[in-house]
Amino acid sequence: MHHDILALLDAHLAHLRAARDQLAATRRVTPGERRAAVLHTVEVSERYAAHARFLLAELDAEEPRVPA
Repeated sequence: MHHDILALLDAHLAHLRAARDQLAATRRVTPGERRAAVLHTVEVSERYAAHARFLLAELDAEEPRVPA
């Protein structure tokens, strides 16, 4: 499970880094291009969150947490 979460995080960070590079580019952009890049990061982040919740639910099912 640890490997799955790290792989998911690495992929997410790579997507965010690519979007950051696109936003920081010193070039002419088409109207709405930067907005689309930001929207893409939101969508990628939502997918990351959903997948991370799924992995955590699997982990909880395998190893019930001890109440504090």
